[in-house]
Amino acid sequence: MDQQRIMTLITHFFIPLQTFTFHSNYACHSIVSCGKITHMTYPNVAVFALCLLPLTGLSQSKEKWIDAPKSAWPQIALINTVQFKNGDRYIDPSFTYAGTGFLIDNGRDTLAATAKHALWIAKNKKSKAVEINAELKEWVMRPKGNTRDSAIMDRLLNEDPNEVLEGRGSSVTERDWIVFSVKITSAQLYPLKPRYTPLTPGEKVYILSNAYNDATTMVYEGTVLRKLGMDILIERNMQDHKGGSSGSPVIDANGFLIGIISSSSSDSKTGKGVSVAISTEYLANVLSKKAGLNDPKKDYGELLLKTAQERNAKAVIKQYLQLVQDPQNYYSYNLRSSDRNGLRETGIKLMEMKRFQDAVEILQFNARENSNFYLNYNLLAEAQLLHGDKKGAIKSYQVSTEKYPDAVNNPAFKALEKLLSKN
Repeated sequence: MDQQRIMTLITHFFIPLQTFTFHSNYACHSIVSCGKITHMTYPNVAVFALCLLPLTGLSQSKEKWIDAPKSAWPQIALINTVQFKNGDRYIDPSFTYAGTGFLIDNGRDTLAATAKHALWIAKNKKSKAVEINAELKEWVMRPKGNTRDSAIMDRLLNEDPNEVLEGRGSSVTERDWIVFSVKITSAQLYPLKPRYTPLTPGEKVYILSNAYNDATTMVYEGTVLRKLGMDILIERNMQDHKGGSSGSPVIDANGFLIGIISSSSSDSKTGKGVSVAISTEYLANVLSKKAGLNDPKKDYGELLLKTAQERNAKAVIKQYLQLVQDPQNYYSYNLRSSDRNGLRETGIKLMEMKRFQDAVEILQFNARENSNFYLNYNLLAEAQLLHGDKKGAIKSYQVSTEKYPDAVNNPAFKALEKLLSKN
């Protein structure tokens, strides 16, 4: 029996009874049962799952509908319509729903999920944290363009009054799932079965999306580029990554849920645009009620700054490379933060300390590592000017204008004009 089906069985029949903690390499699982801790290697888990086979009837290796034309697939991707008790609905009246959602079959009952940052759109203005249960009047998921079928949410299972919703200190996009229990659902809506087994680069995936400007659910294909911590980087036609697709389920070639669409980004190794999905690992943590479920990741920028203060730029770059080369660190540190960049922040601090040479070295490295972001070149140019390297600054500003050729909004154009006029 393949590993995927074994882990599906474990999830369906084991998690409801006891705590099940996944490690990132999936090689060993710590299971707490009746007060006794047992360490189970993969073969032990396999034997356990095989014993369950007579009870499950889950011998198929893929969903029956996956080989049908996409137009014949069941109703999976839904939209989120939300109403709070105080009358709040969405951050702006132009919104009629808050992204995409879907149902989940966890083996006991039906759950529902969407992106956690949907709470930035479905906005209860009183709330500053990821907590909505007391103020929620109604959260309904339904197919786009279909008012007959729907699922009515019960409670948010991973509500956390200590998880900051927005701004500095928010870790919402690091674990971008909210998971609901469901009061009632139409039989015509199809809940997905989760997959918890490791992904392989090159795997084909499907993204089922209800973007705001699409009239109906769209199914897009992609390929797993790599997985970093809980982040799954997916290569696809990025023109298909549209507003409203956050919360879209990502399924594998067999029809099993592997993640949820969170954001778009660029891959530092290839420079290509990618969609970022957050793995079902987080879903497993919600179901097992893992302690510290939403604790913010550690700030790797603080580590780099400490090294910079005590040593030099070369030591900082070496430390950064050691951090990003260990897959475990993506679970612990904010190495893929959408709004934080420890290299850039360290460079700025060194500029303030008037250590311009170290600042330039670090910011040059940062520009190479994050080559698609024009502001990295602008900052590098500023450091080069402070270090007395006018020629280097001109070159950096020129790269910035190529990356973002908008003379109105990219300050590199005016900076270049000023520098070149003095030549």
